[in-house]
Amino acid sequence: MITRVLFLDCQKKDIEDVRTFGKIRYAFLGVRYVIINQQIREEKNLPVSYGALLIKGPEGEPAILSGSPAEKAGLQEGDIILEFGGIRVDTNHLLADLILKRRVGEEVNLKILRDEKEMIIRVTLEERPEKI
Repeated sequence: MITRVLFLDCQKKDIEDVRTFGKIRYAFLGVRYVIINQQIREEKNLPVSYGALLIKGPEGEPAILSGSPAEKAGLQEGDIILEFGGIRVDTNHLLADLILKRRVGEEVNLKILRDEKEMIIRVTLEERPEKI
């Protein structure tokens, strides 16, 4: 059911984008992450069992892409995104899916955990670059 709702929401947004901009535009945050599950929690000795841990890629690619909305908002490697727009990030609510439902230019509150302290960071999503 959730998959269908996500598809319908995206389909409507996509049609509106094509009418307005002549193409489908995808919202972009600009982070590399791993969804926290019990195994990741234990491996990394994390204080939470959910969220998106911002982490370098397998080839050492940065966790925060240069010039991205995430960098502009002050996100850092090692931060854990707990909520995206008030929705808990977990294995049922993947960060990529939550971003996909949003529009370019939309402002979103992120609840993050940094150094075991929760904070709210506001980020403005931008259009995903073509070469990502």
